[in-house]
Amino acid sequence: MEKFLYLTEVEWADTWVNGGGIPILLASSYLSEKREGIFTPDENLIHKSSFPIPELRQFGIHIEGVQGLNMSNNSFNGRKMPELRNASYYHEDGLILSFCDVFSVEIARKMGKKVCVKIFNIENLGKVIDKQVGSKGIMRNCKYTYDHQRNHFLKSKEDEWQREYRLFWKKEDSVRVEIPTGTAELVTILE
Repeated sequence: MEKFLYLTEVEWADTWVNGGGIPILLASSYLSEKREGIFTPDENLIHKSSFPIPELRQFGIHIEGVQGLNMSNNSFNGRKMPELRNASYYHEDGLILSFCDVFSVEIARKMGKKVCVKIFNIENLGKVIDKQVGSKGIMRNCKYTYDHQRNHFLKSKEDEWQREYRLFWKKEDSVRVEIPTGTAELVTILE
């Protein structure tokens, strides 16, 4: 299955075409105060609950770093509080590589990228990187939602324009891996 990779520097395309070392950064590297280009305010956030956990502040409750939270039959100043079953709200870092399902000059420009390469076989690339990272990664398309739910593959609807296909490894440090020759071909330089 082929995917597209948009790169910030033109010379980086050479590594994907002819082989060489690349860094794989942590998801938290893409965390930002505001949503802009490849940066988002909810990167590496795991939020699974029937009610947005930060909104519990209206009841005087501040919760972070929680998994498996259950709350029922509670009230605050006479107001019934939402019930939560097995809710989670925490940050989880890991290595990510992000690709795109389509070639689009518009997407590249919105990301602030200068060059695009086409990855010939994303599954093979994932296996090559798995061996070097020392664990099996997860690879699949991101999904997008209007609600508060988030995980490494569930992002805000505001990011849907990215058409992202993501590889994720649960690791705590950035790594450098070797990309084999012939992994990709140059599609275009956007300068």
